[in-house]
Parts: sequence; C-alpha cells; structure tokens
Amino acid sequence: MDRGMVIFLGAVLTFSSSWLGLVVFPFWQLGKQQPYQKDEGDEPYPQPLQGKALAGRKVYQNNGCMYCHTQQVRSEKFGDWWDANGEHKTGADIKRSYGLRRTVSRDYIYDNPTMLGTMRTGPDLANIGARNPSDAWHHTHLLNPRSANGWSIMPSFAYLYSREKIVGSRSDKALTLGREWTVDPGYRWRPSTKEWDAIVAERGSALVAQYTAGQPEPINIGTPEGKKRLLEFWLTTPEEEYQVIPNAEGDALVAYLLALRKAEVPLPEAKE
Repeated sequence: MDRGMVIFLGAVLTFSSSWLGLVVFPFWQLGKQQPYQKDEGDEPYPQPLQGKALAGRKVYQNNGCMYCHTQQVRSEKFGDWWDANGEHKTGADIKRSYGLRRTVSRDYIYDNPTMLGTMRTGPDLANIGARNPSDAWHHTHLLNPRSANGWSIMPSFAYLYSREKIVGSRSDKALTLGREWTVDPGYRWRPSTKEWDAIVAERGSALVAQYTAGQPEPINIGTPEGKKRLLEFWLTTPEEEYQVIPNAEGDALVAYLLALRKAEVPLPEAKE
C-alpha cells in the first residue's frame, strides 16, 4: 500500500507543530512586551540604545564578540561554587557579579539581533557597564588584554586604535598606558639590549632622576641589576612624542559595553 501521502502529511504536521510551538506561540506570548515601570515617574527599563552605543553594537557584532562572550545571566539554581568552608552552593553567575538576578525576555526587547552568545571563553557581559564603568579600562583592555590581565587569551583589537605623533598637547582621548604597550600597539614591546644601552647613554641621568623622585632607594645604572630596574620603570611611563587614541569604531564599541546594564533592575517575572 502506498504510504507516501501519510508520510507527507506526517512530515507537514511535525514541522507545522514545531513552527507553531517554537516560533509563533513565543512571538505571540513575548512579542508585545513593554518596558517595565514600577512607579509613575520611574525611568522605564530597558531603554533603547542610542548614538555611539547603538553604533557600537554593530562593531561588537562585526568583530564576533558573541562567539566568546555571552549576555545572559543564569538562574540562581545553576552554576556550582563552594564557599570558604567547602559548602556547595549554586548561583555562580550572581556570585561573579554578572548580574543581580537572572536575565529574562524583557531584558532583550530592544536587542536586534539578540547577542545571547554561544559560549563563555570570556566572562559574561550582560551588565559589564555596571560591573566595570571605566571607559579608560575598556580601551586599554581592547588595545591589548594582557595589559590588564597577563593570563588573558583574548585577542588584541589594536586596529580600533591609532598611534600618532603628538601635536601641541596630548589628546584627552589618549590611552594612559606605558610605552611597552603603545610603541607597537597590539604587542608588548621591549627595546633590544643595544637600543637600551643607547637610551641609557643618552638619557640615563634624566631617567634616574625620574625614577628616584619620591623614592629614598638609590639606583646604580652602572650595574646590570640597576639597568634592569630602570628599564622596567621606563617601560611603564608614557611615550613623550606619541600617543594612542581610539578611532570611531573603538569609541563606539566602548560606549556599547558601558551601556550593557542588563539584570540590574528588579523585574517581577525574574523572581525565583
């Protein structure tokens, strides 16, 4: 007996029910959600992105940040950790300050696309704007993550910055980093032995004066140990003639990161 029609109808029914259950019903249930406002006069939550932050979302997307970072805070019932007494607890995301609560659908009503992420090679960024509100830190971290965490495996985004000669005074946007991170953006630079010997011969006295300012401990650059200590100090000082500043995409990406403040406002549906 020919069962082709039965198989066809079964396939249609299977895919139709899946589409209705996974697409249509959730859209009907959640598609009309509005910002939450507990009391009249309170600022509705969430707020749509605007200006640089809106442009920064595109930079975040284009650079594939969602492949290493999530934007979803898990329930307090998930994520194991142990306290100082060895007692087992859950809610690791809350413990790590990824958010004050779990994220829910309302947190994402203005996100298009929604950057939930695929894995956590790096930390969750759902509320990074509240967790770390320093734009200077984000810029130095993007230029070279090893400048903030020596063990970081995050790639450098040095192409979001430019190294240029200072004309007049240093720009307000210039990154406050030592020359070891700015001479060759994206890498950790150190002079060769020959280069350092030439620098010490030319500017040794001035560098020693700078090193010893406010320090009672003397330094003898006539010894290998003294020259090494002076080098380590000099590398942490800013370049005199050059500066590193963010380009438009770098500024926009940091503005977007600072705007990420999900899971900060209490929502009734987020209670557990």
